[in-house]
Amino acid sequence: MPGQAYDWTCSVCSTTWVLQSIGLIGRDYDAYSARYDVGTQMGYPNCVNEVYGCMSSQCVIDQFARYGLQAKQAWVSFDQAFAICSNTTGVLNGQSWYHFVGIRGTNGSNLWVANSAPGYRGVWDTLDRGTFNSLGPFQIIYLVP
Repeated sequence: MPGQAYDWTCSVCSTTWVLQSIGLIGRDYDAYSARYDVGTQMGYPNCVNEVYGCMSSQCVIDQFARYGLQAKQAWVSFDQAFAICSNTTGVLNGQSWYHFVGIRGTNGSNLWVANSAPGYRGVWDTLDRGTFNSLGPFQIIYLVP
């Protein structure tokens, strides 16, 4: 995943990554142009903006719905997140981390993520149980398979 152009756009970057990863937005489409379009569709400044970032998980759910996808939101433990990430994609958001990442799947005993701010709070492309617990609680917005 390309890096964020702005520090408040992680939800837009992650949502765009999911849509590109499942082929609903062409992978050959410039990532930054795609992010601009997704951010506009999500609703700038009412859903996402420079002050608060993503204003509500509903903004992400509604964006997925614009592409015909059904998404659910839940507050999860590491084990619950691992089970969901093993079967589908979506986004994760740690509340004390205040950052969204895309869900790639699992990698060994870790969550494999698409992170638009690599290295932020020590997270690159995986989340282990200890890091997950220290950056939580976590909400997940996942696509219903």
